[in-house]
Amino acid sequence: MYYHPMYFPGPMGSNNKTSYILDFKEGDVNGDGVIDYVYLIGDKPYGDESPFRDKIRLKIVDGKTNLVTIIKLKENAGYNPTLFLGDFSVDKIDDILISIDSGGSGGYAFYYIYSFLKNEPKIIFDFEKFNEAYEYEVKYQDNYKVEVISKRTNTKYILDITYKGESYLSEIYYENGKLKEPIEGWVNPLGGLYPIDYQRDGTYELYAQQRIAGRYNADGLGYVQTSLEWNGQNFVPFFQTVGIFGGELNQTDENLCGVDFSNVKPMYSEKVKDPKLEDAFAKIFGLEKGKDKVRYYYNRIDLDGDNVPETFVYLVGPSVCGTGGCSAAIFKDVDGEYELLSKFTLVNNPIIVSNNKTNGYKDLVMYVSGGGIEAFCGEMKFDGTKYPQNPSLQPKLKPGTKVEGVAIIADDITRSPGIPF
Repeated sequence: MYYHPMYFPGPMGSNNKTSYILDFKEGDVNGDGVIDYVYLIGDKPYGDESPFRDKIRLKIVDGKTNLVTIIKLKENAGYNPTLFLGDFSVDKIDDILISIDSGGSGGYAFYYIYSFLKNEPKIIFDFEKFNEAYEYEVKYQDNYKVEVISKRTNTKYILDITYKGESYLSEIYYENGKLKEPIEGWVNPLGGLYPIDYQRDGTYELYAQQRIAGRYNADGLGYVQTSLEWNGQNFVPFFQTVGIFGGELNQTDENLCGVDFSNVKPMYSEKVKDPKLEDAFAKIFGLEKGKDKVRYYYNRIDLDGDNVPETFVYLVGPSVCGTGGCSAAIFKDVDGEYELLSKFTLVNNPIIVSNNKTNGYKDLVMYVSGGGIEAFCGEMKFDGTKYPQNPSLQPKLKPGTKVEGVAIIADDITRSPGIPF
């Protein structure tokens, strides 16, 4: 289909709303030596306040002729739609990588790569075909092991899950290390696809990431990491590994700082971009889009029992982190707007939200380390107006203390990319 380059076809129907530019890149994608213009366009069915986008299409404007090609995508709805241009097919011509987050709890996403050589669109990577081709078996074994078999690469991986801690292991193993009953996990569909020029020769390979789940989806065991290269017809694996999670040195996750967290349940951060939240924390911390390289993680949790959840946001980046931790804030929902309740420095994730309350708000427990201080768990109590700003200046929880509650921002931030600001 061809359109005038300045016309953006809207959705069919009486409303005929104008489509929006969701992302834009430029590069020579048809091989004629002239820069072309590549857009992702789509609709905002719930307005600017919602990050959800649908009817996402690829639009390519020929830099020489101004002819426009519109390509409809099979999976065309989701969050954070983005473009990347680079040579994947070893012809020195830019190909087009499209990424769309599904927004589902499994953390999976939609990925397509198109070649547009000589103005002929050809899909050379389809996430659905990848998911169909890469099958796995995940089985718990005796002695606190999990076996992961990759059928595509005919490879077996053995994961040691002793780091999961006594409470977790005792639910599924007898004291002698024998399984109480057979347990199978699974490997999620493609959750990350990243272009990497491994050979530094100008041609991009692909790094694909799939999350390994145990008894339930939040029970993460690690990631299958597959590196792919173009063989002239398809992307094929040339290297595959499994990345596993680790525990704190000389202590278990449930006994951090000598404190018993065995009755604390993890809550992983939201994956949906929140522009209003970005505006709120940018104002508080003096951040500027396009200048400050920051990513953020957030959870909504009711701290004061009024059935209206507060929003806890944790920021990571050079301008908001130091050797002792990073910045964070809590916002209240006041008539649909974010109003600052408290802000923090020197925060390390996860943040424990205790069931105990002080002055009507749940106590927080923050792990304090780095910056030359001896590690401990600081207790953050609400003073009637706000929480203390610096956890390193707060009372230390005594060893042996038992805490019950929820661990928010429980992501492994070394692997979870968060949401780019």
